[in-house]
Amino acid sequence: MFWKPDIARLLEAGKIKKIYKYLRHRKSDVRIEAFNALYSLYKKDPDLVELEKLRVALKDKDRITKNNAIISFARLGDTTIMDELYKIVVNGGIDEQIEVLRLLPHYYTADDDRITNILALGLNAKRFSVQLEAIRSIGDMLIESMAHTLFDFTHHPNSKIRLDSIIALGKLKTPSSIDYLKGALTDSSPDVRKAAEYSLKAIDTPEAIDALKDAPFLLMVKNMNESVAKRLVTVTNIGKARKLIGLPLLHKACFDEFKNVRFEAIKSIALLKENSSVDILLELMNDHYFDVRIEAIKAISRYDSPRVLEALNKAKNDPNSNVRSEAKRAYYAMNIRLNHKKE
Repeated sequence: MFWKPDIARLLEAGKIKKIYKYLRHRKSDVRIEAFNALYSLYKKDPDLVELEKLRVALKDKDRITKNNAIISFARLGDTTIMDELYKIVVNGGIDEQIEVLRLLPHYYTADDDRITNILALGLNAKRFSVQLEAIRSIGDMLIESMAHTLFDFTHHPNSKIRLDSIIALGKLKTPSSIDYLKGALTDSSPDVRKAAEYSLKAIDTPEAIDALKDAPFLLMVKNMNESVAKRLVTVTNIGKARKLIGLPLLHKACFDEFKNVRFEAIKSIALLKENSSVDILLELMNDHYFDVRIEAIKAISRYDSPRVLEALNKAKNDPNSNVRSEAKRAYYAMNIRLNHKKE
């Protein structure tokens, strides 16, 4: 049976130098226990522990022991371990990834570009729980430059992610997020709708406040929060009447659970032809239903740009023959127009 040193007893006896030796013990559970004991003592009284001697754990061969040390040094606001924090968010366990993202607002500032890189990595994580922590940290750290990275999350299938994104945008108070918050007033989740209202109030610009007072706009919002039939009539009328104020609601409707609502929203967006709709239409070119994809292609073919042309070229390989046919027609027509403009 393996003999295990009594770290707690050594600590109580004040035999600090002996505990240092166990930082290099052959068993990882002994190394991690020794590190945690010394680290806790340092937090209580820095004069009792030589912090530099604990850095040996930062290069430990055991992943758990090493990451434990990295996260511990992060709680001291150590800026020399940024690369290691990044690696944890890439390859660490879920709990480790969450812990790194959660501690950033408490021990670091947004001045370091490496922090934004770590948060951006968290946003792209596969697990919703990791993405949530990144979203919350961006809001808590008031990183206004990352507001645009949260816009897509306001349409996320997970309502909790939508909620936290809306809350974070309210903290960041960037005017560019107002249209997304307007759209969120028609979210399927009552909690998200309520958060969108609070966030618009927090931004407190004339545009944001007017969205909560404008009677015609609020009537559209009310109708979009009712039956599918009401939503269909509303998105259709916004386009026919060229009601530009309703564009944020059309953008939100493009992520409606019902195909018909998405379909009619695209048709109305095409009538308004605003550049802010391009990203939404590009996303809808990947919709589950082929007829929605076709309508998205028809709509986006109104926007002449190399970026759209590239998307149309990709759509020529769509699994559905009707989509491929529409994409080819739109692609060649736009290609001719763009070439004429160059001449």
